[in-house]
Amino acid sequence: MKRLVDLILILIISPLLVLIYPTIALAILATDGRPILFSQIRIGKENNVFTMYKFRTMDSSSDEGLHEEHYKKLAEDTIVEPSLDPSMPIRIENDLRITRVGDYLRKTSLDELPNIINVINGQMTLVGPRPLVPYESKLYGEYEKIRNSTPPGITGLAQVQGRTDLSLQERLYWDIEYINNMNILLDLKILIKTVVSVFQKKGAA
Repeated sequence: MKRLVDLILILIISPLLVLIYPTIALAILATDGRPILFSQIRIGKENNVFTMYKFRTMDSSSDEGLHEEHYKKLAEDTIVEPSLDPSMPIRIENDLRITRVGDYLRKTSLDELPNIINVINGQMTLVGPRPLVPYESKLYGEYEKIRNSTPPGITGLAQVQGRTDLSLQERLYWDIEYINNMNILLDLKILIKTVVSVFQKKGAA
């Protein structure tokens, strides 16, 4: 049923995507050149890896090691477990690697639209815990298997709580809360809240 709802909703919004995709692609190409898409290895259901696609929002020469170093520092000297402890938000402040167009795409979450390719391929779903890069997923230790027991989503319960304003502990709390209570009605509520959060730019990076 979840898979069917995903495909029906994608079919409904496909005419809009036909207009949005080329517009974003041209904006990236005109201001920062190629590549237009950014691909990255992510962890999916049952810890299976897949290649996730996004619109590129950073300088093409950006060092991804900065992101890994940042997340490892967040988890330093602490056990990452489900908690509503708002200790340190996961965002990187004033990230100079982000392009001008990329900054807008991130604030509106339009950079995530190519994730729909992954949904069509069956690697992701519209609603679920966000797919993490391998080193980020490992930070959750014993909770990694639980968190990755369901297909990852373009948006999720954690994202409508604050996106990058959340700490690692808070994000894990809401992801597990979703897994324990997921159903089609909850998915529809999250999708509606996602649209509202995007327009309000709530928790935008």
